[in-house]
Amino acid sequence: MNEFGDYRVCSTWDGDGEIYNQENKIVWRFKTTGLKQHPVEAGMIRPPTFILYDAGGEELAAISREKRLPLAQFVVTQNGSKCGTIWQRSIWFTKYELGFDDKSNWKLYMPMFSVSGKAVSETGAVIRVQARTRREWYVRFDSGVEQQPMIAALTFVVRNKLQCT
Repeated sequence: MNEFGDYRVCSTWDGDGEIYNQENKIVWRFKTTGLKQHPVEAGMIRPPTFILYDAGGEELAAISREKRLPLAQFVVTQNGSKCGTIWQRSIWFTKYELGFDDKSNWKLYMPMFSVSGKAVSETGAVIRVQARTRREWYVRFDSGVEQQPMIAALTFVVRNKLQCT
């Protein structure tokens, strides 16, 4: 029998928010930066577009865009070094692939006109997503799957998808 970790994610429209555990305590916070478009100058490092913090405010993981067209690609960093990649696989923001340095690879599918979605790993682990509104959704992780880079990547993708639909 599987054990699960359930979380509730609350987000503002701008992309800042908190992730609560089953006891309704804040476990992580996230912040979106760089929403205003600025021209990128030569030699300038692009700031992260999404940052995951612990409840105390310490940065745990960051996500930055690597490529925009034809389909977006993002890099997940932890402690300043790359630990994963997010690939958009559909122009409709419904399919993504998540790959991490611990050799875990995930396929995330969130149907266009549905409030639910799921991510499945190559090992068979499952993450379920159920959206209540665009600003509040629930995530159920199989036990042992909820590492910080995965939490950051999943929250980033789901938040973007809900903002775009």
